[in-house]
Amino acid sequence: MNLAAPAKLTLNLKEKWDADKVLYCLEEDGKLYQLDTAKITTRETGKKKTERTTLTFNVTKTGGDFYLIGGSTTGESTDESDDKSKGTADNKDTQNGENSTGSSGGQSSTDGNTSSGQTDSSGDGTGNTDTSGGDDSSDTAMTCTFSIECSTILNNWDDLKESKAEFVPADGWILYPSEVEFYEGETVFDVLKRVCNQAGIQMESEWTPMYNSYYVSGINNLYEFDCGKDSGWMYCVNGWYPNYGCSKYTLEDGDTVEWRYTCNLGRDVGDQYYD
Repeated sequence: MNLAAPAKLTLNLKEKWDADKVLYCLEEDGKLYQLDTAKITTRETGKKKTERTTLTFNVTKTGGDFYLIGGSTTGESTDESDDKSKGTADNKDTQNGENSTGSSGGQSSTDGNTSSGQTDSSGDGTGNTDTSGGDDSSDTAMTCTFSIECSTILNNWDDLKESKAEFVPADGWILYPSEVEFYEGETVFDVLKRVCNQAGIQMESEWTPMYNSYYVSGINNLYEFDCGKDSGWMYCVNGWYPNYGCSKYTLEDGDTVEWRYTCNLGRDVGDQYYD
């Protein structure tokens, strides 16, 4: 499906990509069709001044499998990527943002990142490979405190769908407050994906073109509307509930991130909008 207007997508890779040309392509019927040529920029980040590549290109279509194919016009070879980047984040009115993760190698599949309503779900996590930060702790410069909880459901048990009871921990904690590492430029959405994947927590999200953002519909098999018509997931950073998407919130060293399940549009979890 063609978008009404082109959307610009930026992928931040965790290392320098040795390519002087990158093509953004769509696969159809076993063939690749070029949609755009990505702009390549390289920057130094972190205390170790690690060189990392950023790719920027225009997205005009949704649905299907998309690839970034890098190479050298001077005849140098590139490595095939082992990473695959998929789009995956909450209440659509409380977190709307854009994904800025990519894969580091000669070829990267966005695999429907820009698809309207496309979802990605996995029982052992997000099912996604996070490539904006990776797991290379030697290059990590910052840490944050991260937690996921649904204690409000315990106070609204009669509203909970019977089939969802088994997914609610006795004390409401899905992930106790934990110190996690992240990379410069990573967002709340990036870290959520990685944390869920590492902890084996199911998480499902979808791309919403209307908001140019990712929407987290479920964590630990608890979804929007599972505990009443005003229920769903929200996030706050340092006690504040942003009015924009979690994929637009760039983390800073020492931040405290809380993912909380609300049963009353945020009123029961301290959303400052209702103060």
